[in-house]
Amino acid sequence: MHGVLARQLRKLAIGDGPPDAEQWRRFLERVDCAYAAADQDRYTLERALELSSAEMRKRFAELREAQGKLVQASRKAGMADVATSVLHNVGNVLNSVNVSANIVGGLLKASARTGLGKSLALLSAQAAPGKFIDEDPRGKKLIPYLTAVDRSLGEERDAMLRETESLARNIEHIKCIVGQQLAGARGDTRGAKIVERVTLEELFDDAADVLQSTLATGQHVKLVREPGAVAIATDRHKVFQIVMNLLANARDAVAARPGAGCVTLRALRLPDQRVAIEVEDDGIGIPEDTLARIFSHGFTTKNDGHGFGLHSSACAAGELGGSLAARSGGFARGATFTLLLPSAANQESAG
Repeated sequence: MHGVLARQLRKLAIGDGPPDAEQWRRFLERVDCAYAAADQDRYTLERALELSSAEMRKRFAELREAQGKLVQASRKAGMADVATSVLHNVGNVLNSVNVSANIVGGLLKASARTGLGKSLALLSAQAAPGKFIDEDPRGKKLIPYLTAVDRSLGEERDAMLRETESLARNIEHIKCIVGQQLAGARGDTRGAKIVERVTLEELFDDAADVLQSTLATGQHVKLVREPGAVAIATDRHKVFQIVMNLLANARDAVAARPGAGCVTLRALRLPDQRVAIEVEDDGIGIPEDTLARIFSHGFTTKNDGHGFGLHSSACAAGELGGSLAARSGGFARGATFTLLLPSAANQESAG
């Protein structure tokens, strides 16, 4: 006899002998109850599985919807980062563009050409121009005056050429900033790379012009340049972008302390085939706990800052095959930012 059946029979007080009708009836009732309980347990389990499957499908749909929203939010955040970077870096240059445009406009308004026209009108009104120049007191002044006008027009031309060249460089830089950011947003970092021979003295001159154009009225910042004879093969626009961000931070650090301040911009050729660009200021300084976070995305100590300038500069330095670091003696002891770059373009790391 099967062990399970034997145990059930013993529970019904059925011994080894044949069971009577009452014992069989109780046994069958117990079997029916066991089947009914098993059916109920099976139904409960199937219902639980059905509910679990429905809940899982619901949760899965919610997760897919949340994932879609997260992807959309990430795309928007990426677009916001691109826009922030473009606005931040372009903003550093637009002031210089505006200054150059105002200078050209001022030169045109005050041009000596007006006096030249009046002189020609006076000369044309004379019946005998030669006699007028030789004998009339006004005529005797005309040639020296025209000589002075010619010299003045030459100076105006040279000044407008300088400002026009500055405008062209800065507009080209703005174009490259936008192009690089858009290429980066598409993941096409190689397409955004423009390698050329860069003379740091010329780059520092352009950066100094832009810095001067961003100074507020009454703000006194002395800029000392120590470029040396250093030239490197790199992406000029990215280096210019980094230097401008560092100069802007140095300007703000100096402005945060009383009195006039000094910013030093220098270039050093290192023995390991690298170049160091240093921006040193005697401004408010950087606390030790801040130094560890200063290049983090979104970190800023300025009330109107967004924490993007130094972060994007550090990223750009890495794309150029270099690095960006900062050091400071603490509060009111200034700070020095050092950009290290390979003297020749590193195609792999820059890509």
